[in-house]
This record gives sequence, C-alpha cells and structure tokens, in this order.
Amino acid sequence: MKTRFIEFTVLLLIFTVVFSSCKKPEPEPNYPIKISFEEYSLEGTQCQWTNLPYNDEVIVINSNNELKKYITYAEKNYPEIDFSKYSLLLASGKPNNGVLNIITTDLQQHSSDKYSLSIGITLSDTTANTTWFTALIVKKLNKGSKVGLSASFTEQEIVYPIDVPFREYSLEGTRCKWKNMGYPYINNVYMINNNEELENYILCNNDDYPAIDFSKYTLLLVYGYSVGQPAIVSETIFTKNGKDKYTLDLTVFKGLLTSPSVWFYAILTSRISSETMIELNLNFF
Repeated sequence: MKTRFIEFTVLLLIFTVVFSSCKKPEPEPNYPIKISFEEYSLEGTQCQWTNLPYNDEVIVINSNNELKKYITYAEKNYPEIDFSKYSLLLASGKPNNGVLNIITTDLQQHSSDKYSLSIGITLSDTTANTTWFTALIVKKLNKGSKVGLSASFTEQEIVYPIDVPFREYSLEGTRCKWKNMGYPYINNVYMINNNEELENYILCNNDDYPAIDFSKYTLLLVYGYSVGQPAIVSETIFTKNGKDKYTLDLTVFKGLLTSPSVWFYAILTSRISSETMIELNLNFF
C-alpha cells in the first residue's frame, strides 16, 4: 500500500512538472502604452498649492503625507484621493513669458517604471503670470517610477494695437506725496516694478503708501509740467503696439491760471518688463 502511494505521488509530481512546462509565459507589454488620467483641482475649496518647485519636472505623489507638503488648507480639506489605487502627478514650470493656457496632451508608459508626460502651453507676450502647474490623477504607479516631462510652447496670436486695461493709483488720504524731480525730467513716464524703485519717487511722513503687489503689477508714473494750475488728466488711453512697445496717451486740462506747475499721474497695469518702451503723448487743453 505504501509503495502504491509513493508511485502515485511520483506520477503527480511528473504531471505537475509537465503541465507547468506547457504553461505559456505572460506576454511582454507592447510599449509605449497610452495612460488615462484625470485632472485634479483645488477649485471650490479653501486650499492652495504651495512649495511648488517650478523646475519643469514631474513629482509622483503616492500618499497623503507626501501631498500635504504641497497643499495649505484651512477649514475645508483638499479633495480626497485613494492612494491605494491612484497616484498624483504634480508638474510645474516657469517660462520667460506669461502663461495663458495649459493642456495636458498625452501620458505614456515606456516600461514598468518609466513614463512621459506631454503638455502644451500657450504663452502671451508679457511677463505676467510666468508660472504654470498641473495636477493629474492616474492609476497607481510603482514605487520609484519616474515621469519625464515634455512641454511644447506656442505664442498667442495677437493683432496690434490693443487696449491695455489699467486702474489709477493715488496717494490721496495719506500723508505721502510724489517727489518733485526737477528739470529736465518733466513730461516723462517712469516704469516702477518694485518697492525699492517706488521709494525713489515718493515721500512719506510716518505713513504708508497704498501697497502694490509688484509680482503682478507695474506702476507707471507720469511727471508733468504745464502752464496753468491745477492740471487734471481727463482721459487716458494705454495701448500696446507690439512686443515690449506701448503708448500712453493723456488728455490734460491745465486749468485757467497762467503760473507754471508740476503734476503727477499714476496708473497700475499688469506687470510688464523693465525693458519695455513706453511712448508718452500729452494733449493739453
């Protein structure tokens, strides 16, 4: 009886080996493989992105602890991600020109742990908003997976001239005033892009001038001279005529008096390069 049991066991092992050898191996994936994704947004929450490197690279996030390094949040939490099933890809960059639009065009897998992300970015011809980022949810990636970034840039098609939006900037209500810069710097426009530059044109007596976010805005200060007092700017037209070329047209009411006077007029507009050329045209009446 014992002999038969041994014989049966040997036969079972033989069959196991035969069937195992006949089993077909798993086919190799046919790379590259197109990977689906879903955009991840903080819109509608009190959360904000933070600590983004803007280095034209992709960060692979596989846990809430990793994600918290890049998000600030108050009362509401950020939209939940099931990191047992998904990974978050966070990409960011900083081009030289302003960013108008970002489109994720493609995500492909090239091996078990290598991927590539393709992004199309439309640029403006200004230096405003010169950063971009995108966040994508994808199926769970293996630990140590790398995602390369390929960003293609196209410039916005613009027909010049175009009107540029602006708003007036005033020291009214403060004890600050503009400096009298003297001759021959009159009837000129000065471009101011930081607080250090602004303090060269302003005088304050223990008072603060209205704050300006120079990461977003440029201050244009006109220092004028006219015979007549007081001078009042009645109409302003700010026009862009080409890349880094602007025209500021002011219609100025110089009053009824005949004594000479200096006057100041300041506007805020979206940040523009310090190398920009601005032509000032004054029309007095």
